[in-house]
Formats: sequence, structure tokens, C-alpha cells
Amino acid sequence: MQIDGLSAALGGFQSAVTRAADASQQIASASVNKQGTQDLIEPLVELKVAERDAQANARVIETESKLLGSIIDIKA
Repeated sequence: MQIDGLSAALGGFQSAVTRAADASQQIASASVNKQGTQDLIEPLVELKVAERDAQANARVIETESKLLGSIIDIKA
């Protein structure tokens, strides 16, 4: 069984972007009141986690691209 790193990284990146958008929407729609900060904690953490996920997947995509470039250079 072969795992396609590029497809997995692209899927992970898209998932991170979707989660970041959802968290951003929750932050934007949170009402500010006495417990307003409590309403923001979870989406802020999720936004940061999604950011890190996107960064990690972007690095995998970059590495995969470099690897494919090297393979093409070797074959040429």
C-alpha cells in the first residue's frame, strides 16, 4: 500500500483552513459580556492549532515538491 504524501498534506491543509475559518467565525460572532472571554477561549485555541496544522502541512507539501523536483532532475 502506497501513501501519497502530497495528497495527504493537501487534505490536511484544506482541513486546517476550514477549521481556522470556523474558529474565526465563532470569534467574530461571540458576544461580549461578563463571560465573553470564556466564549472566546476555545475558538482562539482552535485557531492557533489550525494555524500550526496548516504550517506543518505546508512544509510537507514543500518537501514533497523538492523531492519530486530532485527525482525529475535525476531521471532527466
